[in-house]
Amino acid sequence: MSSYLWTSESVSPGHPDKIADQISDTILDAYLGADPLAKVACETLVKDSTVIIAGEITSTVDVPREDLEAKVRACISGIGYDDERLGYNGSTCDIRFLVSRQSREINNAVVQSDSIAAGDQGIMFGYATRETPNHMPLAIYLAKEFINEAYERVRQHQPLRPDMKSQVSLVYENGRATRIDSIVFSSCHAESLSIEQVKELIHEEVIKTTMARQPEHIAALFSNTKLHINPAGTWNIGGPVADCGLTGRKIVVDQYGADCEIGGGAFSGKDPSKVDRSAAYMARHLALRALHQHPSITSAKVQLAYAIGVAEPVSVRIYDPASMTELGIDGLSPSQLTPSAIIDHLHLHAPIYAATARYGHFGVPPKTEGGRVFHAWERTSDE
Repeated sequence: MSSYLWTSESVSPGHPDKIADQISDTILDAYLGADPLAKVACETLVKDSTVIIAGEITSTVDVPREDLEAKVRACISGIGYDDERLGYNGSTCDIRFLVSRQSREINNAVVQSDSIAAGDQGIMFGYATRETPNHMPLAIYLAKEFINEAYERVRQHQPLRPDMKSQVSLVYENGRATRIDSIVFSSCHAESLSIEQVKELIHEEVIKTTMARQPEHIAALFSNTKLHINPAGTWNIGGPVADCGLTGRKIVVDQYGADCEIGGGAFSGKDPSKVDRSAAYMARHLALRALHQHPSITSAKVQLAYAIGVAEPVSVRIYDPASMTELGIDGLSPSQLTPSAIIDHLHLHAPIYAATARYGHFGVPPKTEGGRVFHAWERTSDE
C-alpha cells in the first residue's frame, strides 16, 4: 500500500502579500475601466504605514492620481485595515507612485495590426479534479475554506484581525485521501482575546463549522486530526507592520497549491495581454472542459507555452496525470489560444481583477454583474 502525507497552504486577504496583490489589481481595474486596451504592469510594496506602487502603464486615458489614491485607500480599508490600532489604516497611510510608460519595444512586439501577441515567453499550467465541489485540489480547497470562514468573522467585526494563514496535511493511500492528518491555523487577533479563547474560537466556529458544511466524502476525513491553532502563541500585531508585502509573492497559493506545477509568473497587476495571467486562466478553463468531456478521468492537467511577440502558443498539452494519457477537447484549435482569442472568450478586457486577488483566481463560481463576467474561465463547458 502506498501511503504519504500531502500539504497545501492558503492566506487571507489581509496577509501583506495579498494586500499588495489587491492594490495592484485595483490599479489595473481603474485603468481597464477607463481604457479596456490599457497595458498595465503594476507592482505594490506595503510596509508599516506606506504603500509604494511602481511599474509601467500605457493608456489613452490619464486616470487622475487622486482617483487612484482614493481607490487604493478604499481597497485597504475594505480588507479590514481601517483602524489605527492595527498599525495600518487605509485612510491615513502614505501612498507613493513610481510609474512610467511601457517600453516601446515591448509594446510594438505585443500590439500587432489586428491582434495581440504574447507579451512575454513563458509556460502556464491548468488543473481540475473531481476531488472537491469546485474542482480544486483537496488540500488547498480545505485551506481556503478555513480562511474564508475565519475571514468572514473579520468582516462581521469580531475580534479576529485580517492577517491569517492556514495549512492542511492529508493522508493519501493508493492515490486517495483517507484522512486529514493535521490543520495549522494562525490568526492575528485583538488583545481582548486570550490565546485559549483564540484556540476555542478557531476550533469551534471555524474548523468545525467548515467541516460541517462539506460533502460527506470530505467531512468524513476529519478524524483524529491534529490541530495547531496559533502554535506560536498570542498574535496581536500583523499585516504590513509585522511583515513587508509584495505583489506576486503568493503564486502557489494563487494557483493549485502543491498539486500542480506553476509556470512562475504572477497574476496581479497585469493586464490580459500578459499571457502568464490570461493563458493561465485559459489553462484552467481547458482543464475544466477536459474533465467535463471525459467522464472517466478524475483529474486533468494542461500546459501552455508562448514566445514573446508570437500569437499562437508554441506548445499545448492536455492530459490525464493519473494515466499520463493525452486528452482531446472537441473543436479546440491553436487559433483559439492566442491572447486576443483568450481575452475575447473569457471577457478579460473588463475591470474584473480586484475580485480575483481577494477571493481567489480559481475555484470561484462565475457570475455576471453590471454587464461584466467575473471568473468566466471557471465554466466547465465552452459556452
